[in-house]
Amino acid sequence: MSLDKVNKFIEDELDRFLQQLSRLVRQPSVAATGEGVKECAELLVEIMKENGIPARTLPVEGGPPVVYGELRTQSGSTPLGREPPTLIFYDHYDVQPPDPLDEWESPPFEPQIRDDKIYGRGTSDNKGNIISRIHAVQAFLSAIGDIPVNVKFFVEGEEEIGSPHLPPFINKHKSLFKANCGIWEFGGVDHEGRPNIWLGLKGMLYVELWARGAATDTHSARAPIIPNAAWRLVWALNTLKNQDERVLIEGFYDDVLEPTKKELELIEKIHYPEEIVKKDLGLKSFLKNLTGPELVKTLLLEPTCTICGIQSGYTGEGSKTVLPSTAMAKVDFRLVANQRPKDILEKLRNHLDKHGFNDIEIIARSFLEPAKTPVEDDFVQLVIRAAEEVYQKEAIVYPTSAGSGPLYLFRNVLGIPMVSVGVGYPLSKAHAPNEHIRIKDYVLGTKLIARIMSDLGK
Repeated sequence: MSLDKVNKFIEDELDRFLQQLSRLVRQPSVAATGEGVKECAELLVEIMKENGIPARTLPVEGGPPVVYGELRTQSGSTPLGREPPTLIFYDHYDVQPPDPLDEWESPPFEPQIRDDKIYGRGTSDNKGNIISRIHAVQAFLSAIGDIPVNVKFFVEGEEEIGSPHLPPFINKHKSLFKANCGIWEFGGVDHEGRPNIWLGLKGMLYVELWARGAATDTHSARAPIIPNAAWRLVWALNTLKNQDERVLIEGFYDDVLEPTKKELELIEKIHYPEEIVKKDLGLKSFLKNLTGPELVKTLLLEPTCTICGIQSGYTGEGSKTVLPSTAMAKVDFRLVANQRPKDILEKLRNHLDKHGFNDIEIIARSFLEPAKTPVEDDFVQLVIRAAEEVYQKEAIVYPTSAGSGPLYLFRNVLGIPMVSVGVGYPLSKAHAPNEHIRIKDYVLGTKLIARIMSDLGK
């Protein structure tokens, strides 16, 4: 199948699809607060139907609905006489909160095009990718009259808060989401314009640690005789990690797999933009003075323990001499193969008890398993070839991402080979003020989806 007509449609109809992206971005859908989430799901169903994709919302117990769309090719078989494969797209319509609002150059939910970029919350993560995939499907329908493979769209509404209600939902609807292969939600190009292909995600355990002292906050003059919850929490946190960045929880590293020879070869080709990142973050150096392939290896393949926030006592303006009655820390553990979040939770509990902190309460907020597709997989190789054809540059393959998500539900539970590509670039500012994508990356990312569909149909 020639893609000339499909690619021409993608280019000719660009303005219309940027308008559809603007419609989607204009609708807030903040998972953390629930603002506009249900309305965004309904809007997405409307947009998909407008583009010839039958879609509906599926209720998720305790959470926002999943938007599900399915379209089957009219062809009874591939050119080789096989049943057409099914490609599933995983995306999410929820976004991060837009704060801090005063750092946005334009309102986060009023998308604007400036300097060949489209700005707004969700343009990069993840609404730009959603529209790009709809655009690719519509290009086949309009230019050719049919799609080369069966496609399914799975778009959830709580990815940004850890997809807590997704596991039972997936297990309940396993047969509905069967597919031969899938495209994950993010991706794009690196600083050199080379297409990036991601094969996996780290897992995550997200917890709150609570220390409690007196029944209420009290005068700090009583500090010699009243326990201080803030100090209690600090002492507990101090047992979790040392100054060499080594996690001290007993058994934490027991199940960590050593990287394969192939993974190390892939890492050697990744050019991490060290100077750009250091300048952007105001850093003189990275932890332990890491650089080059060792930095990339550490970023992608090392598990972590991170204090994400601490809350206790008085933190307002001026002074208040108070002795805190409670203290809470939010902590995430990014996990690698073959670590399991529930096992790490148990080891964390045992560690705190062993070190005399059995009074510290642990509240688990999120469990995500690590998952990845091997680079040798046929679908991975197809995507690599397609990316290099579309971008006319070497594809850079990441064995896994430093981030986390519910990839394991598709890769491990449903058994689908998953690969992540998309329309972003390193300065898209996902999760930050002035989030955006470059229009040229949107076009190339859409053409890549079309090429993957075409090659898969062969």
